[in-house]
Amino acid sequence: MSGAVTSSVVVRRYALAYFSLARERGESAAWRIELARASDALGDPGVRLALANPRLPRADRVRLALELIDGVSQEACNLVRLLVERGRTSLLGDVLVEYDRLADSESGIVRAEVTTAIPVDDALRRRITESLRKSLGREVVATVNQDPSIIGGLVIHIGDRVIDNSIRTHLRQLKAALL
Repeated sequence: MSGAVTSSVVVRRYALAYFSLARERGESAAWRIELARASDALGDPGVRLALANPRLPRADRVRLALELIDGVSQEACNLVRLLVERGRTSLLGDVLVEYDRLADSESGIVRAEVTTAIPVDDALRRRITESLRKSLGREVVATVNQDPSIIGGLVIHIGDRVIDNSIRTHLRQLKAALL
């Protein structure tokens, strides 16, 4: 197994375990907030370096991490402790992303990242979101970004799917067909 695949499997296991406990207790939203607080506190590059430093005894790394997330729920502290003890603190942000994906999946929400060439006002954002909702048959939360380099059209990312209907891509395809 490659490192990236192994990492994603590990991230999924931690997120699934944490999410399952949160769901059992009916506190998915609250646990997500706590996980985000821990991720924010430990996400600083300097903190990540300190927590990954093998010259710092493991017990000291655990104590440092727990001090930095003081006030975070016991469940989030337990997850952080486990990640620090196993040398996987750097995965915490990815665990949060996977937790969100699990929560979205359970609630029937699809997240889409939409890239346009032009600025998008609220009315157009609603039309894009509504069109995606009708097309997918599920509730959609769309993040819209602007990238003038696509020239026109849209690029939509939904999970690992990409729908690229940009003029830039059409021009590249035309160029390839002509050569």
